[in-house]
Amino acid sequence: MTATYVKLQDAYAAETGAVGKWGVIGYIGPGTKNNAESYTTTAFDYDNKFTGADTEKGTTMVNALGTTAVDAWEAKAKTALNDCQIGSIWHVKISAAGTGSTVKYTPSIDNSTNCEPLTANFTKIGQ
Repeated sequence: MTATYVKLQDAYAAETGAVGKWGVIGYIGPGTKNNAESYTTTAFDYDNKFTGADTEKGTTMVNALGTTAVDAWEAKAKTALNDCQIGSIWHVKISAAGTGSTVKYTPSIDNSTNCEPLTANFTKIGQ
């Protein structure tokens, strides 16, 4: 699911020079749709955290992102998953990866000591 987000965001950035909210890039999260930027399953709530500098379009030019990573994708556990606590959060942050329209992805997991074994490759997405 997150790999799909990264691929769609990369394609959108290559084509437009911008990054966008989920609805803008065509990302559909797993589970039941709450709205274009939020989905839910029995185990997770998935949310777009990226607002975009152009709030009307929901986009930001990649070169305007800068090198400070901003929240983009989030999954929050609605239930305990083995030793991973309820409320644990998987994040993907985005930033500019230099000049042009290349996006850098920074995935992380809150409570990673107990949650990382569940999604062992998550922190390598987009790397």
